[in-house]
Amino acid sequence: MEKYMAVPASDGLAFGPVCRVRRSMSGMGRAVLNPRQEEAAYRSALTRAQQNLDQLIAKASGDEKAIFQAQQVMMADEGLQNEVLAYIHAGAGAAAAVERAAGIFAGRIRALDDDYLRERACDVLDACYRIVDVLDGPQAQMPPLNSPSILAAEELYPTDILSIDRRMILGLVMGAGSANAHASIIARTMGIPAVVLAGQEFLDVCDGKIAAINGSTGDLCLEPDEATKARFAHSIRRARRHTLTEERLRYAACVTRDGTPFELYANCSTVEDVRAAVEADAQGVGLLLSEYTVRPGENDSEEAQYQFYTACLNAAKGKPVTISTYGGNGPEGALEPNPALGLRGIRYSLAHPQWFQTQMAALLRAGVQGNLRVVLPMVSTADDVERALELLHAAKASLRKRRVPFSENVPVGVMIETPAAALSARELARKSAFFHISTTNLAQYAHAADRGSATVQEYFPQFSPAVHRMVSMTVEAAAEARIPVCVCCESAARPELAEVYLRLGVRQLSMAYGSLLGIKEYLMGISL
Repeated sequence: MEKYMAVPASDGLAFGPVCRVRRSMSGMGRAVLNPRQEEAAYRSALTRAQQNLDQLIAKASGDEKAIFQAQQVMMADEGLQNEVLAYIHAGAGAAAAVERAAGIFAGRIRALDDDYLRERACDVLDACYRIVDVLDGPQAQMPPLNSPSILAAEELYPTDILSIDRRMILGLVMGAGSANAHASIIARTMGIPAVVLAGQEFLDVCDGKIAAINGSTGDLCLEPDEATKARFAHSIRRARRHTLTEERLRYAACVTRDGTPFELYANCSTVEDVRAAVEADAQGVGLLLSEYTVRPGENDSEEAQYQFYTACLNAAKGKPVTISTYGGNGPEGALEPNPALGLRGIRYSLAHPQWFQTQMAALLRAGVQGNLRVVLPMVSTADDVERALELLHAAKASLRKRRVPFSENVPVGVMIETPAAALSARELARKSAFFHISTTNLAQYAHAADRGSATVQEYFPQFSPAVHRMVSMTVEAAAEARIPVCVCCESAARPELAEVYLRLGVRQLSMAYGSLLGIKEYLMGISL
């Protein structure tokens, strides 16, 4: 038995044979025609790949739809297309030109300082591989699986996972990758156990062998001994029995063992996400990011935004929905030289006041249709809030002048995700209807460690006393101002951290809707 240690990416246990996926990028066997013919082939393949995405978007839901929409934006990027055409006119074949341009653009994104945007390099590659697959034909497709297997690859992309029957995928192992990459997000959505950063040593020897993976801990082994086999089999049977109790748990009150109430919300990005969150019995939408659905220059008219926000509120069936204003974090945000420290969050909105007023007008109009709250991201000073509220009042004045119905009383809160905001929490509380806290961003900025960089992972702690002090300061300021506080990030889905937040005085947590029941069960069993 060979043991390896990876990074957990999607909870669950998997046991079975490994299928090693090798993505061929070789030009062998590709005939290169003249540049005019290669350009025509490229444009035809681009159209077919975009049509394939259209079909997937029509059938997709939740995170999947947002991922495919982001890939459409990347395929249509003029800079990327010009790069491909330049290589073709220099004599390269269409497929090789797409591969080379994809590698260059992905490299640029991976060089950024913002971990979220850096992980979007995988989406550039996935989008471009769709075009290459059309150009290369059937030989470029994923290998067929004859039996349920654990897929192992240097890196897997959303297309890889979604192109295979879910029943044939036992688990995923990536030699590189990230727990925050879109492939990992899809694995969590689909309930597929997954680990990342397993290393090349594992990939070199895994093909065809039996593996056992624990997506919750990152434990990974090849050719497990009989004791390990028995332990995994028992744990898998226990997990199946546990699902039978979920319905009873779903309708239980959110109260700790000693009677302290808490509230559980879901993080969403699409209308389908909101519906799924309500079905998962979330008490509302703690944070709805519209970055991939509403973007400047695309779906950004007041009416288009109004329709989207209204659809989200209707899907919530009267439960509260907190929508974050746009912050420049979509695919086009990769153009920012240093996104983590650049023009993002409320800074982006204040730099584009007309856009912000349009978004606020759409939100205010939608507020008539449901229980809406608006949160301002990346705030660092009280002046940020004051300037945003001035633009909000201007949007209201415009709606009154046009005699368009809107909600006068949409609560506006602040996202505490910079140390400056946490240190200024008392001042911000006087101007806010509520606080949301992103502990992940607080940790990144407080420890000056990019959470997506493997070289500084030891400086990005999962359990940070410094961050917890900032959470405590925020909770105290909110209590004085009598406004609610919600922690809304992936850390809220970790039982030990969810307990820490409750002990610090937080009473609202927001996370992926698939994590709600597990956290609810854990918190119901503790005493504060």
